[in-house]
Amino acid sequence: MGVKPWKSRHELAVTLATERHLNADSIAVIEQHLQETNYFQLVNGIENLLLAHPETHPKQFTTETFDDFLRIYKFDVRLKDEIFNLIEHFEGRLKTAIAYNFSKNHCQYLNATMQYTNKNNYYNVGLNSQYPFRERGSQYYSICQNFDNFNLFTNHFIEKLIRNNDFIDTRFYRDVNYSNPNGVAYYNRDRHVAIPFWVAIETVDFGTLLRIMHYLKSNDARDVLADFGLGNDDNYKFLSALDVIRSLRNECAHGSLILRFKTPKYIKLNANLVHDLELKPDQYGSSGNNYPAIIHLADALKVLGSFQSLKSLRPIFKALIYQNNKYFNSTNYDLNDRILKRMGIDSYKELKAICV
Repeated sequence: MGVKPWKSRHELAVTLATERHLNADSIAVIEQHLQETNYFQLVNGIENLLLAHPETHPKQFTTETFDDFLRIYKFDVRLKDEIFNLIEHFEGRLKTAIAYNFSKNHCQYLNATMQYTNKNNYYNVGLNSQYPFRERGSQYYSICQNFDNFNLFTNHFIEKLIRNNDFIDTRFYRDVNYSNPNGVAYYNRDRHVAIPFWVAIETVDFGTLLRIMHYLKSNDARDVLADFGLGNDDNYKFLSALDVIRSLRNECAHGSLILRFKTPKYIKLNANLVHDLELKPDQYGSSGNNYPAIIHLADALKVLGSFQSLKSLRPIFKALIYQNNKYFNSTNYDLNDRILKRMGIDSYKELKAICV
């Protein structure tokens, strides 16, 4: 298959309606939706679900309608938005757990406020030759190689923090009794300013949170894990779960079709995470350097659901299943079954069991 040449929206609509026999109210209706939605998202990303024989060429529809495409696309948008909301809630809990427990252990006193920027309070995983997935090309290679360059440890961390976040008013975080100790970031313009960790952490992205979790010393990591109902030996399992959740978050944030989600092959999975949640990776680990990898949406939701209630997803899935049963007309295949298989799950019953 070669590179497809550019076509106008009208040409695309005509092709769908006349050459590919997609039922629609009118070509103008298809054009209108293509003006609002990317063709790849609305048509290419969904069409294999709606073709009686996806493997045959030319690809033509039988009883499928443009409304079927719209229904699945709108479902995908609604589902993606809610998953993103759930991840944001989890992210907030993670920020709270990290800031609270680290501050409890290192920042209780006024002059210790900025100790979260002191790299001596963290664990340099690059010094651990047994750290998982640390080889070049693996997911933790950069984390192991760049401990000293972590942004919390840079000389200008507090300047950037204040400059890039208008809600941080230095007058509010100024105390004449504060004197910064050695090894911490300080505000060049006023050495009496100190920004607590629970304020600074609200400004960091998910990738930075993941780095912090890798660099926490064992006692600090233990306390964070406890907030999520995990034990001392679950650190690598939790880090693996964060890899999955971060990948899912990125997919939601970038506007991709969430039904097509799967974790990238380079993200290897912790074996305990796979076992405990009964995940079904496409690539199974066996021995040596082989690790399980590539899970689809349903398994990613299992990972998120082990820390965050997914109850709000149930009505979204229920609406799609019932609407397809009511409006989709084909005796060639079961559309709901195809959607579930695309998500990596065998039945609607299993899906409902995840969303609790």
